[in-house]
Amino acid sequence: MSDPARLGQRLAALRRARDEATGPLDLAAGSSTFLAADPGIARVGSRRDLIRRTEDLARRLADAVGGEWIRGTVGGYVRVEQPSIVLPLDRARLSRLPDFCPEGAPLVCLDTETTGLATGPGTVAFLVGVGTWVGDRFEQVQLLLPDHAEEPALLDALADAIPADAWLVTYNGRGFDWPLLVARYRMSRRPPPVHAGHLDLLPFVRRIFRHRLTDARLRTVEAELLGVERGRDVEGWEIPGRYLDFLRGGPAAPLAEVVRHNHEDVRSLARLLAHAVARFGDPGERRFAPVGDLAGLGRAYRRLGQTEDALACFDLALEARVRPARLVRSWTAILTTRADEPGPAATPGRDDRDTLLVDRARLLRRLGRHDEALEAWLDLGRGGGRWAGVGWIEVAKILEHRRRDPAAALEACGRATRIVERARLIGQRLPLLETDLARRRRRLDRRVAAARPPNPSRGRLPATLPARPARVAEVAGSIGA
Repeated sequence: MSDPARLGQRLAALRRARDEATGPLDLAAGSSTFLAADPGIARVGSRRDLIRRTEDLARRLADAVGGEWIRGTVGGYVRVEQPSIVLPLDRARLSRLPDFCPEGAPLVCLDTETTGLATGPGTVAFLVGVGTWVGDRFEQVQLLLPDHAEEPALLDALADAIPADAWLVTYNGRGFDWPLLVARYRMSRRPPPVHAGHLDLLPFVRRIFRHRLTDARLRTVEAELLGVERGRDVEGWEIPGRYLDFLRGGPAAPLAEVVRHNHEDVRSLARLLAHAVARFGDPGERRFAPVGDLAGLGRAYRRLGQTEDALACFDLALEARVRPARLVRSWTAILTTRADEPGPAATPGRDDRDTLLVDRARLLRRLGRHDEALEAWLDLGRGGGRWAGVGWIEVAKILEHRRRDPAAALEACGRATRIVERARLIGQRLPLLETDLARRRRRLDRRVAAARPPNPSRGRLPATLPARPARVAEVAGSIGA
């Protein structure tokens, strides 16, 4: 007999034995019978024994964590209501941040504690923390699972706590918390709660603050960004074991620390939102932010296509950086200094400023502000940093295609060629720049040779750029007055 057939016979025999001892079980009526993956957690017994066991687990859990056992038609769960705190949140400013929620949407901060780190059917969310704003107060509720068979009641309570027009606020929730909860709803043959959007703060922290954080863990963000120290706290790897020990009949007291851990996680989500609003929500307050934060915020805006906001962030970052006096340095000193070694050509201020200028110049080009973009690329080319060759090539592009001056563009290519040749001499080849320059110089040579008669006013790189139109109008107005 095949293995599937033998397994089917054994399951049928178990069902007959169960029905003869207890009668058919009606799961919709709130039965607590379940099949556990760990045989040490529960044994199949009479309906009365299983209900008594679940009630004992729920009461012990509620007493240990200071919660209330809520009993419903499909099971029960333990509800813990935490004291609310005053935490104002300017929703209008919040909506201006990149990829954040709209102004009128309710916010639901959510964090889970689970029996494992996977999102498959064998992992259960036994604790779900939920935080919402009521006016200027932040209120928190936690839902705990006293036994696996009571999960439908917890899922119903969680669905009631998430309005259809709400935005979820999580930390790594897109990759873990919410997919796990969706799997649990589907295992219970019900759809997951409908919501309007999902704001995961982990990508935001990585984009904006990674330059000054040790790592991106929520506890690190609390300590290094928000200035909050938890003190003694349970480690994440301990949490599944504490819950499974409780289900096997162990004490419920260790789960009180798990509840406090989850409570702090949810509150930190709210604090992080408030911090982002205070630091970046108002353009006037952004000028006091660190340069690296402004650069990350600008790149976040650029990724979403909000070029004006991105450009404003890059401008603020460049204004905030104190520009050191330009020192006369030889090309050998510039090109022989490795990027990972300290030196005048690889100082953090120089590299960061060059990167900001590149980002800003590309945005100006995208906005069609080519004169300002030319100014930025000239600044890069003349600065002699690691982007100098790229800067001269971009200058050549604008001179050829916008200024219609192939002779000046050819001179800019010559400057880039000299940078490439010096890099090749010291063994630091730039193959992409070499290929681009060879193709570009051939085309420009043909265009310059075909130009007849030569124009003596052309072929020179601009020493200064014309004033911007707005500035020209301003000066003309002052003269007329």
